Parts: sequence; C-alpha cells; structure tokens
Amino acid sequence: MTKRAQNAQQNAVAADPDQWSEQSKHSVAFHFKREYVDIPYTCYRCGAACVFTAQDQKYTFEVKKASIDQRRTFCATCWSESHQLRAALSEYDLRWAAEKSDLRSNKEFLSEWLDLLTRWKEFAPYKQDVAKINMLRGLLKLG
Repeated sequence: MTKRAQNAQQNAVAADPDQWSEQSKHSVAFHFKREYVDIPYTCYRCGAACVFTAQDQKYTFEVKKASIDQRRTFCATCWSESHQLRAALSEYDLRWAAEKSDLRSNKEFLSEWLDLLTRWKEFAPYKQDVAKINMLRGLLKLG
C-alpha cells in the first residue's frame, strides 16, 4: 500500500449520507459515498496549504447540511476575514439605505465603504458591485 493510501486510510471517517441535506440526497454521491477522507487544497486568497479534514467534512455535510458538492477554497483565517468583510459591507449597505441624503457628502463614510468594496476583490473578484464602486468614486470626486 502506498504512503498516500495509508494516510488516506488513517484519516477516513465513516459517512452517513442519510444525514445529508435533501438536495445532497439526490446526488450520485448519495449512492456511493461511504467515507470521508482528508482533502488537501490551497487557499484561493493567501496560497496557504490546507486540509478539509474528514471529520470537518462529516460535520459540514451531516450537521450543517451543506451541499455535498461544496469544496473549501479559503483557509480558516481568510474564511473568517471574508465573513467579517461581508458583514461590514452589509452594515454599510443598510446605513446607506437609511441615511443616503446625509451620507452622500460624508467623505469618511464613502472612503471606508469604497475601501471595503476594494478589499472584497481579494476574496471574490467575480462578484464585484461595479455600479456601487463607480457611484462611490463619483461621489468622492464631487466633494
């Protein structure tokens, strides 16, 4: 047995597909997946070597009911930072919706919001709110 096969065997955890989400129960994997094994990956943002452990997969798919097709792309640090950034962006959106007329001339608010949107590019370059970025740049130039 190869060293890789031994490591995979050592890091295997029994799967219970009956605990998966309803969506995942309709996948091909439902009929064949009997164990989870560690899956190595590289963090999309920082390039760190990571492992989606068999135990973490069991929790993710059977307790949290995430889709069985889900794959990890961020290390724990980048994942946490992306959630904090998403929450901050949501707060800025809510504040803008409630106080737009006052905030249009608030350079500090507009600059901070633009900075958050610019930082978001590191996590999801394919999900940019170009219209909002252009609006903020325009408002900052006007003042």
